[in-house]
Amino acid sequence: MKKLCLILIVMLFAVSVKGQISYLQYRHVPADQEEKFLERETKHWSKIAQAAIKKGQMKSWSLWRKVGITNADDLTPNYVFVNTYENLDNMDPDKVWTDNMDALGSVKPEDIETNSFTTTTFDYFIQSEDQVAGDYKYALVNYAKPTDLAAFIQENKSLWKPLHQASVSNLLNGMTYWGMSSVIYPAGNKDRFSVFTVDGFDKLNDALDYLRFTETSDNSPNAAAWNDVLDKTKMDELLPNGFERRIIYERVMTLK
Repeated sequence: MKKLCLILIVMLFAVSVKGQISYLQYRHVPADQEEKFLERETKHWSKIAQAAIKKGQMKSWSLWRKVGITNADDLTPNYVFVNTYENLDNMDPDKVWTDNMDALGSVKPEDIETNSFTTTTFDYFIQSEDQVAGDYKYALVNYAKPTDLAAFIQENKSLWKPLHQASVSNLLNGMTYWGMSSVIYPAGNKDRFSVFTVDGFDKLNDALDYLRFTETSDNSPNAAAWNDVLDKTKMDELLPNGFERRIIYERVMTLK
């Protein structure tokens, strides 16, 4: 009976996750402005997000900082906001901010703005497709443009997810979370990515260790499952050039 209840809870949670919509806003923040940016966003603007979450207008809000420098260009993003909504029908970003400005208290918006000294490089609307729940501080985001989006999503659900589930459950590879999301907008062959997966870790070293090349020994804990996946996967056809980018982000703040 306990096992049946656990299965039902997992199924209900999976249903609630699928279909959630997130608005991702990528920002470039100059190095000499980071302290001011972080103080204003986490101390003041986060209060509006918290108020919206309490009213049910938003599911969660988080701010992430990119680890390292992957490109020195001034328009390369080094921060990303993630605003998550229960579903597309409940998403109303303008309402979130206009309805909750009183959460700032006596602070004037013009005194804490961050747009004048940062650059919004691009933004995305995405849909959550699946996940293995867990807490994590570092997110290894694997951006992809598969030749067949539907096949990529289906293979990740049916073939790769059980492998990641085992890793998260048994703390293999240091992984504590896995998720997959597809892009709603912008779209098109020339866009940066159409889907991404997220591998979550508590420590940066675990994320780096996961990325580095190592040969899977036949006696490793997940060798049999890993080899079985490699025998069945069609990822070489779906991603002939591999992931477009693999970038690690560090969690700055999350509100739920």
